[in-house]
Amino acid sequence: MQYPKRILIVGNGGRENAIGNALLLSAQLEGLWITPANWGLVDHLGTGRVHTLDIRATDLDGIVNAAREIQAELVVVGPEDPLCAGLADRLREAGIPAVGPGAEAAQLEGSKLFAKQFMARHGIPTAAFAQFTELPALLEYLAAGEGPVVLKADGLAAGKGVIVAANREDAAAGARVLMEEQRFGAAASTVLVEECLFGREISFTVLISGGRAEVLPPSSDYKRLQDDDQGPNTGGMGNICPTPWATDDVIVEFSRDILAPFMRGLRGDGLDYRGFLFVGTMITEQGLKVIEFNVRFGDPEAEVVLPLCQADWPLLLASMAAGELPEQAISLRDGACLAVVLASGNYPLGKSEPAAIIGIERLQAQGLFAAQSDGEALLPPRISLHFAGVSRSAAAGSAEAYANHFEADKPGSFLASGGRVLALSAHGADLSEARRLAYEALGNLHFEGMQFRTDIGRLR
Repeated sequence: MQYPKRILIVGNGGRENAIGNALLLSAQLEGLWITPANWGLVDHLGTGRVHTLDIRATDLDGIVNAAREIQAELVVVGPEDPLCAGLADRLREAGIPAVGPGAEAAQLEGSKLFAKQFMARHGIPTAAFAQFTELPALLEYLAAGEGPVVLKADGLAAGKGVIVAANREDAAAGARVLMEEQRFGAAASTVLVEECLFGREISFTVLISGGRAEVLPPSSDYKRLQDDDQGPNTGGMGNICPTPWATDDVIVEFSRDILAPFMRGLRGDGLDYRGFLFVGTMITEQGLKVIEFNVRFGDPEAEVVLPLCQADWPLLLASMAAGELPEQAISLRDGACLAVVLASGNYPLGKSEPAAIIGIERLQAQGLFAAQSDGEALLPPRISLHFAGVSRSAAAGSAEAYANHFEADKPGSFLASGGRVLALSAHGADLSEARRLAYEALGNLHFEGMQFRTDIGRLR
């Protein structure tokens, strides 16, 4: 296996920032490109290995051409949209190794109906559901029942096309949002109504290639916007890893009842899968059930799982792209990791005006972003700041003028310009220490309208 020294990451959110920082811990990596630009990547060697491109993640032709031009030896596709559009297929057809499932397998996330039918076909436990393409039929179905339900837009909706309705009146209002107001466009041309599951949520991340699978440390996401699981659903406001609710019995149950039939299903359906799989599950009274599949690393799961996994990530991902998953390629670090997401004022219901992010320079001055070492290899910092909805001000100058993007930070250099803006993660000896470190560091940060939960990692 040739070591990939030139790698392109597609996607510029917090997940891709976390993947890039893990790759940059390798001293053998000569160049890392990311498109569109993400200003949070940190080259701890200070050798100017980070480069940015300005190509949309869904511009398949542009990505393939750019990969050729920079002579990329590996492309890591982060987001779901280009995967569902077939970017991994296109790259492989062009002879460029790529991490990410093919378009057909990516429908496990691209279509919730496809995923439900896959689970039914292969005996994977999940919530009962019904599907609708017409609003009157959906409203009639809702009026005939009682109790809470979950409404899901069938297609991709950036993690926001899910409505948890406490009663049928709220469900009817949600149905109109999806199918009448068309808030999520064509993604809601088909709507699924699922039974509402109750219990603890656990997120499993799995590496899959060559018919093999390796489960990474389970984590728990905090989906609701506000403390104590109040407010609207979001793409994730925080995460903890490992999660105390993933007992040995739960992990065995996941491997036996969910992952094993999933892998049999891939083989039986002839689906090409080389990449990350996120499985959102819930511990119910009837056992562990699947809430959703994502065909990529979760976000903010990546920000807490990756810092706990020691691996030669460039070589491991290159092996996966080639259809091989080496055994025991990952060792686990001791301790726990916790991430808190900082969101803009109108998230998740609307956009906010760009606002200057204050305080990154204070964290930089404290040396909190410095990599650690075990004497042989670089390890992630105790505090990491992952950029998601962040842009640079015109006064900040060119990113190519310095080795690390943080080094040029001055107050106002970075702007909060997206929904989920930053994910601050901390690694501690245990969850309590990780929580303390994260919130102490977070106290240095501010931008107009900033929202975050104060209860991430507070066990109840």
